[in-house]
Amino acid sequence: MWRWNPRDPKPAHGSPVEHLLASAALGTDPMLRAAAEEVAEGGLAAALPLLAESREDAETRTATAEVLGRAAADRIDDLGDLLDTADRADLMLWLGNALIAHALRASGGAAERKAAEAALDDARRALEAAADLRPDDAAPWVALQTVAMGAGADREEKDRLWDELRSRDPHLFAAHTGRVRVLSPARGGAAEEMFAFAGSAADTAPGGDPLPAVLALAHAEFLRAEHKRLRAEGVFDFVAGQAMGRLYGEAVEELFGLARAWAGSAVPHPRDVQAHHLFGWAFHRAGMTEAARWHLTAVGNLYCEVPWGFFGDARTQVARAMEELGVRPGGHRPPAGAG
Repeated sequence: MWRWNPRDPKPAHGSPVEHLLASAALGTDPMLRAAAEEVAEGGLAAALPLLAESREDAETRTATAEVLGRAAADRIDDLGDLLDTADRADLMLWLGNALIAHALRASGGAAERKAAEAALDDARRALEAAADLRPDDAAPWVALQTVAMGAGADREEKDRLWDELRSRDPHLFAAHTGRVRVLSPARGGAAEEMFAFAGSAADTAPGGDPLPAVLALAHAEFLRAEHKRLRAEGVFDFVAGQAMGRLYGEAVEELFGLARAWAGSAVPHPRDVQAHHLFGWAFHRAGMTEAARWHLTAVGNLYCEVPWGFFGDARTQVARAMEELGVRPGGHRPPAGAG
């Protein structure tokens, strides 16, 4: 296991690795990635068995619905053809996630924004139908929390959705990352409340669960908000980035303890790659090369938008970090608990 050393020396730069990286947006599980690729090419039926198999595990179901939703973002109309063959709750959950992904792709002028708002409203309707059809399912509520953020819902509504989520699964990873983002200063929240929430989630996480990584997300959200504030004050982007500095002191020591405890008892989880990226980002920013290298080796060749995309192009950011650390994407992944 890596040791505590906030002053690890930086290794020599490695060879360019960006072309070796693949997005984790279409899943980290090989079977899910294969199904997502088939869906993106028009084979929508490939998704149905995975959705059916996910019903008993909220973590798997939430991740599966998100990935298959992204894969079907350009095939919204085709999903209607499955009404006669698919479980309706599964289909409404999938449709809601696909509409969210479709809305997130919209950018540009007023027409695009209006189309995105309409897609989010349709997503809300589909997800509410899914929630009614399977009341114990937490996955529709995770997506509804995302819809609320995108639609600019008020705090009362966001709190209501969080209560619904917490009552169904108190440790669901995607629910907590969404809640951290709801509470972020970048969205009008308070840093103190965000850190208190993330810290509590980390402290009460089940043993071996990657949930403590949400505290690293809180730090990323805080730094993003600070960067946004400095840019709004007219500070040049490069200067703003340098002014934010590194993570240091007790904040990094706390993250290190959480990451080490997770790594020492981790059990396989659908959000492992995401958690490794969150911790890897934090330790890279803190200059803790040994810990950062360990976590970024564990992701294989997959990169995540969060949190790297907060500070530039995610793929470029991950590649640059890996080069600095001497990590070769797709190389040996340390097994759970290894060191």
